[in-house]
Amino acid sequence: MKNLSLFLLAALTIAFLILGNMYWQDRTNISAEAPDDTEVTDTETVSKTTAKDTDAEPVYEELTSKWPENARAQFLEALKAKKVYKVAVVGSPSLGTESGGWSEQLKQNLMDTYGDHIEVMLFQTDTTSTEFVTGSVAEEVTAYQPDLVLWEPFTLKDNTVGVSPEDTAYSVNVFLADLQEANEDVTLILQPGQPLFGAVYYPQQVGELKAFAEENGLTYLDHWTAWPKSDDEDLQGYLTESRDVPSEKGHEVWTGYLTDYFISQ
Repeated sequence: MKNLSLFLLAALTIAFLILGNMYWQDRTNISAEAPDDTEVTDTETVSKTTAKDTDAEPVYEELTSKWPENARAQFLEALKAKKVYKVAVVGSPSLGTESGGWSEQLKQNLMDTYGDHIEVMLFQTDTTSTEFVTGSVAEEVTAYQPDLVLWEPFTLKDNTVGVSPEDTAYSVNVFLADLQEANEDVTLILQPGQPLFGAVYYPQQVGELKAFAEENGLTYLDHWTAWPKSDDEDLQGYLTESRDVPSEKGHEVWTGYLTDYFISQ
């Protein structure tokens, strides 16, 4: 009886050791496989993060789709070469640089969209087109060597003091030649000043500027299409009382038109 008890105890001990060993091996296998599972999870997380970052990158080809072809190609080349694309915004006090006007708003929108890939400088001066091309501000613009220039060539001041459309056109040619001397691949874009309610001769002079731009292959941004028409009394609310510069409402509509052009959605 004693021998039987010893035999049963030995058998139970052996069985216990065998079961314990099997259990330990199972646990070891599970632990060994765990890093692989973790690695897969991390890889998937990284892939998802990378995809998200890629999706967040602006599609510059689409954003610049309305730009002049030459300017668009140069910007994309600068992007690949990791060079800053330089933009100059030039014009009269209608730019509103000191009051958060359309030029400041456009600059901010461009910087928010294109980030460090673009640099925007504002050049505001109260002058005529003929005085501008022989003055210091024009020299500052050319010294900046911009890749693209958005210019409002003082059409309202020209009209007010009697500078003829022919002289305005001549000034545009002079300024363009100076810009090309500093950067032969520069793109010049023209635009008018703000529209005026009830004006007669001013719209005619602006119309001649538009015709000149089209005849000479220059891009002309007709933001007047976004304003009330010149015979619409509502237009008065888009201008200050002096009519020399846009009101807050006028700056808003001007900003919207240019932003839609330079940042195509």
